Amino acid sequence: MNKKLIVLSLLILFATIWSDWQPIGPDGGNIMALAIDPHNSEILYAVPYEYPNNPRVFKTTDEGTNWNQISTIDDQYVLFLAVDQHQSNIVYGLGRSSYLHRSTDNGVSWNLIPVPGQGVEIKTDPLVPGRVYIAGYYSTQAALLISTDYGLTWTPSVPDTFRGTANCCAVDPIDTGTVYLGSAYSRLYRSTDSGANWELRNTGFSTDISIQSLTINPTNSNVILAGTSDGMYRTTNGGESWSSVGAINSVFEVEFSQAASNIGYAIGYADTTAQFYVSTDSGITWTIPTPGIKLDKGAGFVTDQSEEEVCYAYNTKGIFKTLDFGNHWQTAHQNIRIAKISTISVSPSDNRRIYLEAAENGVFKSNCAGDTWTRCEDFLSCGSICGIGIAPGINSDTLYALEGVG
Repeated sequence: MNKKLIVLSLLILFATIWSDWQPIGPDGGNIMALAIDPHNSEILYAVPYEYPNNPRVFKTTDEGTNWNQISTIDDQYVLFLAVDQHQSNIVYGLGRSSYLHRSTDNGVSWNLIPVPGQGVEIKTDPLVPGRVYIAGYYSTQAALLISTDYGLTWTPSVPDTFRGTANCCAVDPIDTGTVYLGSAYSRLYRSTDSGANWELRNTGFSTDISIQSLTINPTNSNVILAGTSDGMYRTTNGGESWSSVGAINSVFEVEFSQAASNIGYAIGYADTTAQFYVSTDSGITWTIPTPGIKLDKGAGFVTDQSEEEVCYAYNTKGIFKTLDFGNHWQTAHQNIRIAKISTISVSPSDNRRIYLEAAENGVFKSNCAGDTWTRCEDFLSCGSICGIGIAPGINSDTLYALEGVG
């Protein structure tokens, strides 16, 4: 037979074989960005970390019960997602580049939009259609990037000569011409004319702290919460002065519920462990719900727009949902199958019983040859293992795991 014909036949054979492969889990994995549709809280978008591959975009239309892949984004990292508050078919994504990823068809396809700088966080104006803000930097200076045409074109607004990056922004829900911008070195700015002019509003902050997250009370815009490297701060006079709330050492995300103005959610550190916090008095006091959820690096959350008790948290293990203000959590990442498997072993006493480790997630067990998976109790100290050994037993297995620290 002709050699070329043989090669072609083999390629067709291999293509046929590989096309029959389907991912069987486990579900979950490292989720980098999550967004909820402000018009329909049953719809969420999620983007995982899949380096060196471009990340896939997943979408759910049933509040996280089931997810489907709808597209990919041409970027190594997507760190922030937002759905436009006026046209929910428009979805924005920010990565580590001077571009905005923009979809006008509910995440099915994406276009690259150049921005004058680099962005960290994106917020859409709740009252003015088309106005979008990005916190980040322009040249070497902290800046707010402003669009008035749904993200097609951008103009930088630089508050002063401070060299650095703005970490966060917040738009007044009652007077949307008022915008706040948070940065390092205790620099918090306020503009009352949509970014044309700025003033410092940092009285009461400790020296040289990083302002990492901002949220404004939906019914009283004088009440603002600032999550900082020095813990939670609160103002009741529109940023004229700030007071430390205490209880949390460092806060990297905080958000008021849009459904109930007395409810606030935050992620921060009580000691060296990231915790999920809840406030029921507009941010005056904070508690850790019980039994709560164990968080990990890269954790974040989004709140339901219509139900104050519903919140979604995401981290290296996947997406989790609470229906009772963070007290109890359930997995919400069905069919998001993105895990990188570092090691896998089959039981010598039952070949349907399989153990594997999903990188940066944990050890999983299946009793039915991978049809379903159960996450095992956490025991890792460095986050990954390089081998699972199984000693045969009678109807049971004794497992040995080789970890980076022994």
